[in-house]
Amino acid sequence: MTAEKLPSRMQLIIALIAWFIIWWGLQCFVIFQIFNNLNFAFIDASVSLALILTGVTIIFFVQKYSGSYFNNFGTRTIFVFILIGGIVFSERLILNGVYEVSDFEAMFTKTIIIRIVVAFLQISFFSVVLWSLYFIRQQSERSDLKFDAEHTLRQAELIKLRQQLQPHFLFNSLNSINALVVSEPQQARKMIQNLSDFLRGTLKKDENKNVPFSEEINLLKLYLEIEKVRFGHRLTVNFNINEDTLSLKLPALMLQPVVENAVKFGLYNVLDQVEISVTAQIKNNLLAIVITNPFDESTSQSRKGEGFGLSLIQKRLQLIYHRTDLLVIEKNNSIFTTIILIPQ
Repeated sequence: MTAEKLPSRMQLIIALIAWFIIWWGLQCFVIFQIFNNLNFAFIDASVSLALILTGVTIIFFVQKYSGSYFNNFGTRTIFVFILIGGIVFSERLILNGVYEVSDFEAMFTKTIIIRIVVAFLQISFFSVVLWSLYFIRQQSERSDLKFDAEHTLRQAELIKLRQQLQPHFLFNSLNSINALVVSEPQQARKMIQNLSDFLRGTLKKDENKNVPFSEEINLLKLYLEIEKVRFGHRLTVNFNINEDTLSLKLPALMLQPVVENAVKFGLYNVLDQVEISVTAQIKNNLLAIVITNPFDESTSQSRKGEGFGLSLIQKRLQLIYHRTDLLVIEKNNSIFTTIILIPQ
């Protein structure tokens, strides 16, 4: 039962009051039919109700301060029968003090079955209700603990993936800067500045929050400025982004590893100009991002998998959205296509 469907506290109180009134009225009616004395029936049913409420209160406090009591059916049953016996015995003492008549014992004995049945039904009912509430609370606590543990583990995994991803890109960039320091110092300085801006932007990201797609595109363009220093005129990137997608949210740094993979397979070991395209649109309540790049099948055969970045993206999407179909990879006519689907 969801929280929206649970009855309110006031509704529960009204239901309990109605329950007690119905049973009080029923017992009052039965006693009146037996003794034809309305005053006696009223007092008898009121005393019985007061003792049953006392018994319910005892059960409540036993449940509250000794929750393990309700876990044992045998102990619970014995406790209920002892409580019923105490209620019936207390009724006898109280009513005997109120009605000092010679035939009281006969009168009480005549109705003892009714008293036991009423006490049994009332106490058993509330015992089951309180046990059920205790069981539901325990299940809810276990579920919350399990969810918290899974959430913590998932966040730890995401942080671990992020820590793996940043050094991977950083090492590549530093190697390129090292190669440019002597031959093209001006380009090296430009690349260092771009790299500094890019890393500053990534360090500000909150692992637990999604970012607007527009922000991710801007960060991606900054990354591409770094790559263009490395590859010059050989690298061309075309963006075809629908305006209505820019405000949509996605996990931070989701695109950079994919584009890095496109650069890796599109430009490494290739001397010609390479064009990479990035498109985005809304499709079936999903942000569909498609990244395409050419690749040489002969040079990519020796590479294992589809790239380090894509394997991390696949795992990250699975951890966040609990789905395995959000990353699609296609190869057709020397065109490598990566499709990322982000639920909205």
